[in-house]
Amino acid sequence: MLTCKETTKLVSREADEELTLKETLDIRLHVLMCSACRNFRSNVQFLRRICKVAAASDNPTDGVPDDAS
Repeated sequence: MLTCKETTKLVSREADEELTLKETLDIRLHVLMCSACRNFRSNVQFLRRICKVAAASDNPTDGVPDDAS
């Protein structure tokens, strides 16, 4: 089983890239038994979703010229 340190590293990687099946299963097993890592993973996933929403809202409306007043 993974340690908390190994799990948090994988969770951080998971936010940016696809993990192998083994890595994904290792995380799932660990977070089933560790509430601290489960909370960490939940927070990372939440922050990722919020960042995507914020990035999407920063995009200007298509079809509107920059000099439109």
